[in-house]
Amino acid sequence: MTSRRRKVARREGSRDHFLLSQTDLLRFDAAPGIDPEEIRDLLRPHFPDLLWGTALRGACVKKLKPVERFAAIALRPDAAAPEEERPGIDPQALLESARGLYRLCRKSDGCWGVEDHGLLAGFLPLGTAEEGAAAARALQEKVRSRTGRTLTAGIAVHPTLNYEVHEISENARKAVDHAAFFGPGARAVFDAVSLNISGDRLFERGDTEAAMQEFHRALELDPANLNVHNSLGVCYAVRGAYEQALVEFSAAAALNAQDYMAAYNIGMVQRMLGRREAALNHLERAAALRSDLFEILFQAGNLHLELGQAHAAREFLERAARLRSKSGGVYRYLGDCYDALNLPEKAIAAYKKALRFNPSDPAALSALGCLFDHKGENPEISLVFCRESVALAPQNPLFRRRLGVLHLKQERLEEALHEFEAAAGLGLDTAAEIRSVREQLKERN
Repeated sequence: MTSRRRKVARREGSRDHFLLSQTDLLRFDAAPGIDPEEIRDLLRPHFPDLLWGTALRGACVKKLKPVERFAAIALRPDAAAPEEERPGIDPQALLESARGLYRLCRKSDGCWGVEDHGLLAGFLPLGTAEEGAAAARALQEKVRSRTGRTLTAGIAVHPTLNYEVHEISENARKAVDHAAFFGPGARAVFDAVSLNISGDRLFERGDTEAAMQEFHRALELDPANLNVHNSLGVCYAVRGAYEQALVEFSAAAALNAQDYMAAYNIGMVQRMLGRREAALNHLERAAALRSDLFEILFQAGNLHLELGQAHAAREFLERAARLRSKSGGVYRYLGDCYDALNLPEKAIAAYKKALRFNPSDPAALSALGCLFDHKGENPEISLVFCRESVALAPQNPLFRRRLGVLHLKQERLEEALHEFEAAAGLGLDTAAEIRSVREQLKERN
């Protein structure tokens, strides 16, 4: 794998608080702006015997199965820029690509056609991936010289791992997606990076099982690919297999001690396993390696706050807020941080910002209601905020207790008792408050 290829898979994304070593989430459209059926319709007048989809793969298997090694070349004419007079795929470029592939396959006794996903695909009895790449490059150069348009090309060879003959076409398609990462006119040979890209996309679509299959195969091709180890670790983590996730993240870190994603993900797994001090060490290391990434700063600050280290939390959370100034979540935790530092005005300002960006944040509503109460603001305003927080999160015992306290201050004893009892039923110890309210009710009656 070249050093250029190793730069693939650096787009940050997250699910369940993990950073996925994921690739650019390009669409799977075979030809942006053109339906695959339309591609077939454009080519059929020029190639009446055009093979398509299943028929193409069947012909390939029949013709090339006796061949010890062969290659598949998938081609996608690149779309014109949107600002051009006719954006989308140029019919001339498509036709020229098809003619070039037809001649190549006829010359080498291969077969060609259009795959279901709309890519042009040729199957050739070539011995190596390098030969396939050279043939693809020649086609790309010819189309560009004649039409001024570019082609993106993917090459796959058979045999590779334990893939069946008919799967080579899909591997070539994955190689096209891999090549697209480098921009129009690029080409790529199917490898571990291609599978990394495919797996990341499957993960983003919610198919974790299929993604893991891609990552395992990628590691068969390249056991030292830290991006794949990281992506596989995320899959294990979101499935709750934290120890297995830790194995994969640790493998990634061992391959590159400066990899911030691995450090961050180790920290998040350790946190989920209840090892908070170890988690904090890794999160701080990740922050030292990558000081401009919101997720890292936010989670480090959050954990410092959880450990009662409000001064340290403040530093990380304020930096996170500067990076993402419209994140309601970071301002809510900043509010908690300022409150812990006895900075009520700053806390109120932070909670207000949190609610500006997320008006339905029950934690911010509840905390703001309490702060207004402590400042002696209009008690009805405090009550409105706390009532709304309970309406949004009725299973949160803390919010119910806070509402109960406000009711009690305003001598709404029945309402206060209801909230204290609800909080107790949800696991919060409010026995003292319940006894006190009941005694007051007896005295009143």
